[in-house]
Amino acid sequence: MTNFLLNIIKISTMELFYLTGIIIVVGFSLGMLEKMTNTNMQKSFGYKGILATAVIGTPIHEIGHAIMCIVFFHKINRIKLLKIHSKDGTLGYVEHSYNKGNVYQRIGNFFIGIGPILSGTFVLLLSLYFLLPNAFMSFNNNLKQDLTYNIINLNLIKYVFFNSLSLVKFIFSLKNLTSVNFWIFAIIAFSVSSHIALSKADINGALDGFIMLYILLISFNILAEYFSINTFDYILKITKYNAYFSSLLFLALLFSIISFLVSHAIYFIKKLLTN
Repeated sequence: MTNFLLNIIKISTMELFYLTGIIIVVGFSLGMLEKMTNTNMQKSFGYKGILATAVIGTPIHEIGHAIMCIVFFHKINRIKLLKIHSKDGTLGYVEHSYNKGNVYQRIGNFFIGIGPILSGTFVLLLSLYFLLPNAFMSFNNNLKQDLTYNIINLNLIKYVFFNSLSLVKFIFSLKNLTSVNFWIFAIIAFSVSSHIALSKADINGALDGFIMLYILLISFNILAEYFSINTFDYILKITKYNAYFSSLLFLALLFSIISFLVSHAIYFIKKLLTN
């Protein structure tokens, strides 16, 4: 019995990692970069420095929360897509309530918490599709070649990484650098990437849903084991399509890194000029 439960926990943990691992890792990375970038921009230009990217980025962030609230039947009590004059530094918010006895709604807390990552990534995809269609087609065609994999292994992970680098090459081509569409895309990408990260409240809210999702997977795997169903194969078939999502998250991470480097350079130069 002990070995049975340990095996169920092992399988459920692996499935949870495949489903949410990359979102959590990139989410924390984006959070650290956003905090450092905003600190540099505030030191350089004051509150207006943060607002420069928040005008686009914050509404997309909050819309991500709101859409997931609707999907998981949470009641939206109050919503503010952008606060221009904020005394406490809050740029926007979505306040929601739900039935704590409803498992579906409690799992929804996880997806509501990570909503900004989903909405931000979707906006990056749409922007790429409409503004840089050639880069999108190259990116899409490359990924299609390996979506036939039946397992997630190091080769596929390596492929996603190098495909992400190829996407960067497609975007930052010499032809694109002279295009107005590229600069519109860059503004959107910088704005979204600078505000895609999860706040402390987002993480706390997502934690309850994460635990419930884990419990659900364990319960589902116990039943599946009884009926001799291999749930891991189904999870792998779903997560192999994370190649799209992973590549776009990598793009968001890249723009966040560039934003941090630019903000740090601006702060350094301004500090030199004022001394």
